[in-house]
Amino acid sequence: MRESVVDRADPADSGAGAGRVFVVALCGGGDRPIAELADRTPFEAAATPHLDELARDGCSGLLEVIRADVPPESDSGAMALLGYDPVRYYTGRGPLEGLGMDFWDADGFSVAFRINFASWQPDTGRLDRRTSRDLSDDELEALVTSVRAEVRLTDDVAVRLTGFGRHRGILALTSRTVPLSGRVTNTDPGFVALGPFGVPVADPPTTPLRCRPAPGLDGTPSGLNAEGTARLVNQFVERSAAVLENHPVNLARRAAGRRPANLILVRDGGDTLPVLPSFAAERGLRLSMYGQVPAERGLARLIGARFTVARAGPGEDDRSFYRTLLPALLDDPADVVFVHLKGPDEPGHDGRPHDKVTAIGDIDGGFVGPLRARLGPLDTLVVTCDHATPCELGIHAPDRVPTVVTGPGVRPDGVTGFGERAAAGGGLPAARASELLPWLLRLRKGR
Repeated sequence: MRESVVDRADPADSGAGAGRVFVVALCGGGDRPIAELADRTPFEAAATPHLDELARDGCSGLLEVIRADVPPESDSGAMALLGYDPVRYYTGRGPLEGLGMDFWDADGFSVAFRINFASWQPDTGRLDRRTSRDLSDDELEALVTSVRAEVRLTDDVAVRLTGFGRHRGILALTSRTVPLSGRVTNTDPGFVALGPFGVPVADPPTTPLRCRPAPGLDGTPSGLNAEGTARLVNQFVERSAAVLENHPVNLARRAAGRRPANLILVRDGGDTLPVLPSFAAERGLRLSMYGQVPAERGLARLIGARFTVARAGPGEDDRSFYRTLLPALLDDPADVVFVHLKGPDEPGHDGRPHDKVTAIGDIDGGFVGPLRARLGPLDTLVVTCDHATPCELGIHAPDRVPTVVTGPGVRPDGVTGFGERAAAGGGLPAARASELLPWLLRLRKGR
């Protein structure tokens, strides 16, 4: 693997000896019919001979990842696909991200948030929430380093910050003495809270928001801890903006006609980690996870899985990355191997259906086909999505996602292609993502 292993938590050998289960989650793969694609979805428009062969040989269906009013994110989608119902267990993205970055203080108080480096022009009222996705890794690291060095809040509250994936990052506030609350609102206008879930806004306001105490379920204010935490968040946003405004990176970006990354937007805060049963204890099997985001690492730590960072290196195309990834998956000793492939998601966010079609075709030819060719007769393969990112929306949607399963005991259901409309006619008995793996493992045991 080109990327390093960042966390290993290996449960004891299970000795299952009944073949392995590979769960492949295509990030944001689900979509809706698009006029530009002749009223087809990207899955339906892409050249997918290997996925279509899986559909002919296996059992297909459409899965509801969480529920009809909750658009999943990659962490809650992964949680569901591993058999943990997010409606029952999820406590927010921020805590999983903070834990995944080792920002969580188990002996004190912690609150963590997902962040975006944004571009804000008060004179024109223009807010680019993702700085056009064109921040280089070096630019992002330079900005993060300066904010970490120069922004202080109080002597009792530590600021922990990281950036990743061009415009993304994680902020955590920790203290051994000051109670902190995740019951605060987002400054990112693109997301609102629905319980612990961050729900994207289809047409968000064009100005950043102030962080405020979030109302309780009865509409009353959240209390003094939330008021103090909101005040700290606003101070961080203001002080970091002062650092970013005239940072050399942003001066150079402006000189080159590019938007500055001069504002940090905060969302999906939380102060409580989910309490999840161990995967090995629940299933009697070892689990290995391959992904990109710290929240996945946090989830792996909570359920006792081995986690490996798996993403393309600088300048590496997806097909080359898949060739590097496949041997690691096939050599992994775990009984269940979960892999999260990012390819289709960003074209969905950016409204680029033809690029999403290309990303899906690359996965089919460069990953799914070679993986299946190397599996043994006792192995099971699942291909699904952690969520849908329809090109027409540019945000995650709660749409059901196409899924196919092949392996011992899985009877073909007559579906002949992989895609949303084809999968709707399949015979998969699981209706929700959290039901899929338990059903499959029962099937493998002959029950």
